[in-house]
Amino acid sequence: MNRSIATINQFAFSARELPAKLLEYIQSGATGYWQHEFDRLADRQPTFYWNLGIAHGQILYSGNRIWSAPMLLRVAERYIPSTRSSVKTQFEIVKRKVQEEKLNSAQLFAMMKQSNIITEAQLLEALRLKILNDLDIYLLMGSGSAKFIAGDIENHLPVNGFSPIDLLDEAEQRQLQWTQLRAHVPSMKLCPVLDVEAVEKANLPDSQRQRIEKMVQSDKPLNAIAEGMARDNLEVAQMFAKLGRIGLVKFQPHQKHTIATVMVIDDSPVLLSQFNHWVSALGYVVTTCQDAKNAISAIKQAKPSVIFIDINMPEISGFELVKQIRQQPDLRAIPLTILTGEQKLSNKWRAQWSGCEFLTKPITTGGIGDFQVQLEELIPRLLNPAPAKVETHTN
Repeated sequence: MNRSIATINQFAFSARELPAKLLEYIQSGATGYWQHEFDRLADRQPTFYWNLGIAHGQILYSGNRIWSAPMLLRVAERYIPSTRSSVKTQFEIVKRKVQEEKLNSAQLFAMMKQSNIITEAQLLEALRLKILNDLDIYLLMGSGSAKFIAGDIENHLPVNGFSPIDLLDEAEQRQLQWTQLRAHVPSMKLCPVLDVEAVEKANLPDSQRQRIEKMVQSDKPLNAIAEGMARDNLEVAQMFAKLGRIGLVKFQPHQKHTIATVMVIDDSPVLLSQFNHWVSALGYVVTTCQDAKNAISAIKQAKPSVIFIDINMPEISGFELVKQIRQQPDLRAIPLTILTGEQKLSNKWRAQWSGCEFLTKPITTGGIGDFQVQLEELIPRLLNPAPAKVETHTN
């Protein structure tokens, strides 16, 4: 059967399978959006969608909402620096007109182009960076499903779009770059802090020192700094990684965030060391336990906010330890996550039945980046769980 042209309007995908699926189904030549839902975000309210706008086998747009005039404004302001400087006044006037006159995206772009606020080339580059920054996130989001929604996006976007092969190839290269950067910039949610003593010793030129100080004095996380500069997240991460490597900048959680204690229980000293490095780099306090027999007393002493537990440990299995923790009145409310290197569906089901999250440990070096991204997303969700859904019944 020739699968080069797909005609179905929905598909499911497992972790790491999404790029291949997108290449297959974008070739259908249809016009509209592939709307994705991810299993990891299933408990979010309202439901979270990632929309990928396509037309004639090309990718035109990516975002949490479908393309519209407000989205055009957001993309332009986020990725076109001149909207923050040389054409800022004109741009603000146009933003007000969108609200007052309810312009559609085609009318808005025509107005912005005629007023020399942005050009087609600037919009094209802004859209490319938006799509790549989204691919950085969603290609590592794991399993889920997608459905196709027909739409006339091509009539509202004055660009021919981008080759999905070229974009996904570039996204793959970016993932490799992100993996290398995580040793120095573990998360874009961390705030850079100037090491004043190191800066003094470096004897930098005044202009360079002032530029570095200006970037870090805002007490903003890296993703907010990138947005404020209208720059690509990867470019900003590379810039701060260089400052981190030479010791001029350190990273810490935002001051508004409470630093929580995360505990990992595993009989492998290698995993404990790696986990300590990965999670402490995200700004959390990490405590470890290598002997499951002493885990209960260690938990009571450390008082962690979140616990990660390996399945296969000598004498006491991870699931048996979960049962022991749940039997302790003062511990039973702590969020638990099962860790395993075995990708068995039965283990995932058992974890769910036990009221635990489930996370697969990286088997190869290539899986470390994915694992770190999952940790970065999972831990805040465990610390701040979504409110329980309330079922309503009508007669």
